Amino acid sequence: MADVSVRRGEGDRIEARVPAYRFGIVLLLLLATFIFLASGPSGDWVAVVAVVLQGATLLAAFSASGVSRGLLHLAVAVVLIALVSASTAIIVGGKDVSGSLFLLNLLLVGAAPVVIIHSLIRRRVIDFRTVLGAICVYILLGMMWAFAFAAAGTFDSEPFFAQEAHATVADYLYFSFTTITTVGYGDLTAARSFGRALAVLAALIGQLYLVTVIALLVSNLGRGRAAQSRESSGGPGGND
Repeated sequence: MADVSVRRGEGDRIEARVPAYRFGIVLLLLLATFIFLASGPSGDWVAVVAVVLQGATLLAAFSASGVSRGLLHLAVAVVLIALVSASTAIIVGGKDVSGSLFLLNLLLVGAAPVVIIHSLIRRRVIDFRTVLGAICVYILLGMMWAFAFAAAGTFDSEPFFAQEAHATVADYLYFSFTTITTVGYGDLTAARSFGRALAVLAALIGQLYLVTVIALLVSNLGRGRAAQSRESSGGPGGND
């Protein structure tokens, strides 16, 4: 019981020093990234700007999740290395370099949901901050799959889409979000088996997230706060 109390005390201190609005900042950075990529820019420089935006999002996610200073410093080092690598790659140029930049974006985007999910699991209260974090994770999943599709299409000798030979980042982003939401308009479809497998996996993960995580948040809304109130008042389930 003593160890549990210590862990809860540490969690409470983390909650106290992390303002709720920080997940709102993460969401704003994600929206800025989405708008930039969805506007249809083309060229190697697009992936570099995306690295900058995703790096800022990663740091904001780490800060909002209340990670230790050591992990935050590690994230800063990773972002700096990514920026140097992206700047060097754009000078070199080439198809393989573009694919590598997409993979770099994929890694940056993929790290943020991990720390956010860990932060949400650690919380005992489901509130507006929790919902913001869950929304950020869902948008990050869509962007993560967009970069995965883009990397696959860049490295492959054949076009990724059956309808578009020269797809842009906006095309991949559009295809990703219509896939994870299972809207599937059909105007863009994967042309080869590997791309179709990725699309099916993206759709499965997207739907599982909605029907499990979101449903769990809704069903437990307010329960954590009620339990916390009982503990503080010494009622049933509290620390007598």
